Amino acid sequence: MKKIGFIAGVSFLVGALFFALTFGYLHKTENNKPIISQDITFAETTKTNMFNFAPLVKKVRPAVVKVLSESIIETRGSPFGNDLFNRFFGTPKRKRKVTGLGSGFIISKDGYIITNNHVVKDAIKVKIVTLDKMELNAKIIGTDPKTDLALLKVKANDLPFITLGDSNKVEVGEWVLAIGNPFGQSLTVTSGIVSAKGRQLGLAEYEDFIQTDAAINRGNSGGPLVNMEGKVIGINSAIIAPMGGNVGIGFAIPSNMAKKVINDLKTKGRVVRGWLGISIQELSKLDAKEYELPEAGILIFSIEEGSPAKRAGLRKFDFITKINGERVTTGDELKTKIADSNPGTIIELTIYRGTNKENIKVKIGEAPDTIKFKTKGEDGRSFDLGMVLVKNNRALARKHELNTSKGILVKKVETGSIAFKHGIKAGDVILGINRIEINSLDDFRRTISKKEPGSNVFLYINRYGNELVRKFTLPE
Repeated sequence: MKKIGFIAGVSFLVGALFFALTFGYLHKTENNKPIISQDITFAETTKTNMFNFAPLVKKVRPAVVKVLSESIIETRGSPFGNDLFNRFFGTPKRKRKVTGLGSGFIISKDGYIITNNHVVKDAIKVKIVTLDKMELNAKIIGTDPKTDLALLKVKANDLPFITLGDSNKVEVGEWVLAIGNPFGQSLTVTSGIVSAKGRQLGLAEYEDFIQTDAAINRGNSGGPLVNMEGKVIGINSAIIAPMGGNVGIGFAIPSNMAKKVINDLKTKGRVVRGWLGISIQELSKLDAKEYELPEAGILIFSIEEGSPAKRAGLRKFDFITKINGERVTTGDELKTKIADSNPGTIIELTIYRGTNKENIKVKIGEAPDTIKFKTKGEDGRSFDLGMVLVKNNRALARKHELNTSKGILVKKVETGSIAFKHGIKAGDVILGINRIEINSLDDFRRTISKKEPGSNVFLYINRYGNELVRKFTLPE
């Protein structure tokens, strides 16, 4: 009988300890012995702590705004809605007002606001609406299509604002809140976790998206992705939505990428990026073995003349593994690190030249990736062809529905300019000049500048898959 009582007592103690470990909390006393605490239940802890975002939302929500944009587009319409009819009869173009809706957030009490570039692209008027229904006209300080960011400014004082956090410290699995105006519904809050980092979608030239399962829908663009400290670690920008709605995969631009862009737009009105002047190919560790290299990295396969890389002594087939002592294994990672470096900064690249490991210092230059083509000939004359050019790439090719990522993309042609008069159009891709292949803006500038006044120039163009030749004469 005593034995049965002893067993029952032990069983009771074991059961009590199991219950305490499962449903209670263990605290340590001064002599470091665990005791069972029953003054806070699991339900109470959940309600007042882990899953109650209300105090955080109250803190950050007033700084989130609705962004309303107004733009004018030209359409060519006919009574029959027929494109062939329009082209044949030359139906006049009609201007139509288009409104857009997105989100943004205030980052300073004097009214600076971050949103997406695509929210205010081509806008002639922008208005923001605050949480307390105050409407303010906004000025576009600057935009950066390469990261899909824009900086706005309203005339106001003592506005509520939120700060940009350190997105480098973000960890997969941590809780985040997405705040914005999905489908026009004012200031909606959704919660989720960071589900991945470093995503590339091919939507912009510079990408390093934070992926989240917090619900993001149309209208959320430009709104903040906030961590549990109430700091913005991302700007909501894109979704994967096969059915047109949220499926649990949204993407935000990292706050650290935004910091440089916003600072440049605020102080310079444009974004200044670093430049090396190399074409690259990333190699996995397995691929690197084919080159008798011990690790993954970035292979240089061409170097532009006169570039920082050329001046520093880098060579074709040099293999980059580190920047300033930090490992780099993908082309996008290298591209972002270089672009984020200020021109004039000296960086150290760790490379393999053959099988020899070396450290080479390079002075970063300013990226000449977009120009309004106006240059001087060898005799000192100035050519103004009246077009804006940009180095083509995969992201631009996808955006403009091109079938090539080579050459130089014509982004804009001025009415009445030399380029306009000779049939050059926005969206054309220049692949060659007078049988000389063109792969960079320097190639284009150098080739044109060598031509004599009044000489003929033949441009080889890809226009949406069709190869054309356009001839024009340089000005006297």
